[in-house]
Amino acid sequence: MNTETHMEFKPAPFKDRMTVYIGALVVIIVSWLYILGMGWHMNTLPFVNNPTAMNMDMNMNMDMDKKPMDMDMDKKPMNMDMDKKPMNMDMDKKPMNMDMDKKPMDMDMDKKPMDMDMGMNTKMTLVDKVLSWMPPSQGSWMLKDFTLLFIMWSVMMIAMMTPSILPMLLLFTTLNSRNKENGKVVNSTMTLLSGYLFSWVLFSLVITFPQYAMHKSGLLNPMMEPTHAYLGAVMLCLAGIYQFTPFKDACLTVCQSPLSFLMNNWKDGKLGTFIVGYKHGFYCIGCCWALMMTLFALGVMNIMWVMILTLFVLFEKLAYKRPILFRQVTGVFFIGWGILLVV
Repeated sequence: MNTETHMEFKPAPFKDRMTVYIGALVVIIVSWLYILGMGWHMNTLPFVNNPTAMNMDMNMNMDMDKKPMDMDMDKKPMNMDMDKKPMNMDMDKKPMNMDMDKKPMDMDMDKKPMDMDMGMNTKMTLVDKVLSWMPPSQGSWMLKDFTLLFIMWSVMMIAMMTPSILPMLLLFTTLNSRNKENGKVVNSTMTLLSGYLFSWVLFSLVITFPQYAMHKSGLLNPMMEPTHAYLGAVMLCLAGIYQFTPFKDACLTVCQSPLSFLMNNWKDGKLGTFIVGYKHGFYCIGCCWALMMTLFALGVMNIMWVMILTLFVLFEKLAYKRPILFRQVTGVFFIGWGILLVV
């Protein structure tokens, strides 16, 4: 790390740097729009309430409450008719006519909610269906559910981890411009970013299966929140303990030393650049996987915690001066937080 601080390079041309900034910014904006869209549909955005989501919950509760009421209303005319048998036939016909008149009215009343529901379903676009997806509360999972869960994790990891790779992208661009001046092969910075994000996509595929197991065992509800405090305590304590391990220290050192990593792993060509990015992403997964597990403690779609983790990962990689102190303080914090959940 000392060698990096003493080595100075001529900055890359402004055009090349702006290309990196714009490319990374597009990836960040698109991925965060997806995450915020899911948070809006699930009503998990901080300081914001979605009235549509709240009305849907109220309508579902009202529909459940109406069923016993409708059954009681249907029984009353039957009891009245049974009691009126000894009475005059003319008197009997009136309630019958009234019942006949009521039937179309009741049918019309019943049709209105159905028509409204059909209209709402037809108006939903594919984007709305994807953003409003929630894990099934009952029954077996379909391939669609696994796919949407995998997409959710992939986009979330891209949104959270792209900002932290930006310093390395700029350094790679600087080295690229230096190679161009020396007549060497120039590699695309976006290819490096693609390899880096691909490693997190694979991580998303792996973490989909334990989340499925948690849903099936009842540890997570359809809102992807823990149903038991012990699950949150275990995840937070795990993240805290991992901060003290040598594996965390080794992976974080690589993430904090992009120049040394590029010098030792440089490969020419598109495939070589992709592999370099993928390999660096592998070290970042080794550094941050336990932090991502805390999403199971506070809610996978807890947007506030997703934002905090994004900033935490960024600051942890930039904590060059006192990295050990930073890890120790945060490790103690997570362990203490986990213990407080079950005390």
